[in-house]
Amino acid sequence: MEALKAGVFGVGDVAIEYIKSINANLGSEVVAVVGRDKNKTKARVAAHGFTCEVLDAYDDLVRRSDIDMIVITSPHFMHADETIRAAQAGKHVICEKPIGMDSAEVGRVYRAVKAAGVKFQCGMVLRWNPFVINLKHMIETGVFGRLFYIEIDYFHKLSPVWNGFSWGGQKRSGGPSASLVAGIHAVDLVRYLCGEVESVHAECVRGHREDFEYPPTYLSAVKFANGAVGKTSCSFEIESPYLVNVLLHGSKGSVVQNRFYFKESFPGQTGWQTFETVMPDSGAVSHHPFQFLVDDFVGSIRDNREPELNIEESFLTHELCMAIDQSMESGETVRLPFISRQE
Repeated sequence: MEALKAGVFGVGDVAIEYIKSINANLGSEVVAVVGRDKNKTKARVAAHGFTCEVLDAYDDLVRRSDIDMIVITSPHFMHADETIRAAQAGKHVICEKPIGMDSAEVGRVYRAVKAAGVKFQCGMVLRWNPFVINLKHMIETGVFGRLFYIEIDYFHKLSPVWNGFSWGGQKRSGGPSASLVAGIHAVDLVRYLCGEVESVHAECVRGHREDFEYPPTYLSAVKFANGAVGKTSCSFEIESPYLVNVLLHGSKGSVVQNRFYFKESFPGQTGWQTFETVMPDSGAVSHHPFQFLVDDFVGSIRDNREPELNIEESFLTHELCMAIDQSMESGETVRLPFISRQE
């Protein structure tokens, strides 16, 4: 079968990882890229040894009849419109988070993808981290017993060193909130591991940074439909290294970061043991498992199945982020479902 042809919008660090991963998959190849500055894009493509064509504008990717899939890594506020245009042109889409800046945009993206019948994957790449894969397997095979408590938090100091700051990662017009900029990684894992959320109550604070137009720190308590409870939080103003905090308690044992205790599964266990696997412990995109995300997506197109982070899953994670934001603004508990899929 002929390799799927891909176009990539953007040539930042995340885009480079997508290009590498697509080209490493035997069933796909990147044939064209677009950046905001064509000359700089050509230079970056050449520096990495890519042989793809550099086009003038995003619409050139959309119009190309030989392109089967488009990867969107542009600034956040552009994602919804670009995804809709690609889907309406019949292109399969990988879009970095968030897929929309508010509930109206997320709803528009959802309806456009469903109407077009194309495959869609959101770039919440931590689902493919080996440690997370371990946790998912342990939950599904009953090692935890009944999971009744979970907390997953995303802590990452954001500063002008990150080029996203320059186009508005710290502004409502470019963010527009801590949950949608990056807290969404923890929010997605909470859903992925423990199930759908029934209600959420969130609080926020400005710890010591004044260069964000939204509160850079929040904490949210969640109640799951299955009766479990938990929390998910995020801070961009920490003065410490990158940290994805993970804690799970089940009726048969617990996990705290890279340590586990399951006496039924490991008779004679007298203390914590450790996972010997890759942990989600680096903010560097080169550390993230983009290859697994891309392989899943290419496989979904070839096998005509739903990808892992399809439009339904992506919608539900974004809905929970926006419920967190609404709770912070109103000071009230927000019940889900929160966003209508209809116009």
